[in-house]
Amino acid sequence: MKTVMSGMRPTGRLHIGNYWGALRRWVEIQAEHRCFFMVADLHMFTTAYEESSRLQEHVREMVLDWLAAGLDPEKCVLFKQSDVPQHAELTLLLSMVTPISWLENNPTYKEQLQELGKTKLARALEGEGILTKERREAISGGQLEPVEPSSEAVRKELRTAGFLGYPVLQTADIALYGANLVPVGQDQLPHLEISREIVRRFNGLYGAVLTEPGPVLTPQAKVPGLDNRKMSKSYGNAVDLFETAAGLAPKVMSAYTDPLKARAKDPGHPEGCVVFAYHKLYSDFADRREGECRAGAIGCVACKKELLTSMEKPFSEFRERRARFDKPGLVSELLTAGGAKARAVAEETMGKVRKAMNLR
Repeated sequence: MKTVMSGMRPTGRLHIGNYWGALRRWVEIQAEHRCFFMVADLHMFTTAYEESSRLQEHVREMVLDWLAAGLDPEKCVLFKQSDVPQHAELTLLLSMVTPISWLENNPTYKEQLQELGKTKLARALEGEGILTKERREAISGGQLEPVEPSSEAVRKELRTAGFLGYPVLQTADIALYGANLVPVGQDQLPHLEISREIVRRFNGLYGAVLTEPGPVLTPQAKVPGLDNRKMSKSYGNAVDLFETAAGLAPKVMSAYTDPLKARAKDPGHPEGCVVFAYHKLYSDFADRREGECRAGAIGCVACKKELLTSMEKPFSEFRERRARFDKPGLVSELLTAGGAKARAVAEETMGKVRKAMNLR
């Protein structure tokens, strides 16, 4: 049996990208391996340090989503990152041996800096009362450079030591539990490769103390957002995992479709359509729908309405399961118990690290 470690940042309720990209795989492997699943509340501060007022609420909401999706505390360890101080200690020690160039050249860092900068700029301009709908769309689409006076301040807000160094914290998260396997999507492989490099460098300096992790690729590596970018709440393009029927309908009806299919009878290109991507996840007729779309046998509006019908049952079942776990004190009790288990394992690892570095 191998050890698996993974986590999610507590930004509130999960979206379907979280489920198909990670959570579904967690549920499948919890009975096969020794699993640690972490509420990454420290990681939340790397990009949203000014938005912590609802952090505890978001932690609870996310864990309820985990339980409703099928995670079982009897089969895995569920815990909160900040309840295990060894995460901060190992992060500091690993940062001493991690070259800055490794962090600056991380392609995901550059991508997030650009995309989050656009989002934060849009919010800032909206607050100043000078953001029109056209300007917001231009910023999001990259056609308009953020040259307004507030844009430089927005970019500087994201250039923090924590944001640059989050791969070091991630490496500590994984290494503390001796994880052999980390469930990741294809787009997260650069993250894990940096962790592998940091572990190799540490072991090269101090001996074979830390376990070098390997990836477990999720079957559905990437779920597009409503606007065809990566799904993220930061981008405002997410579909919540437990979306109500009233909330789901307008989102699906606004989803990005083939721009070349102007009329219902025009031949479509489903490979670039968000609605078809969701059909592949929720509809048992996705293969047939692909042919109909290419032949111009169905319009986009009708296609979206049928997608809503396909999504109705699974979303309803998730909401029912979630309601059964929504009890006062339940999440807190589970995280307290899980935190005690996680600390015991983490401290065992830190004992070896301190000895190897001659700190003891």
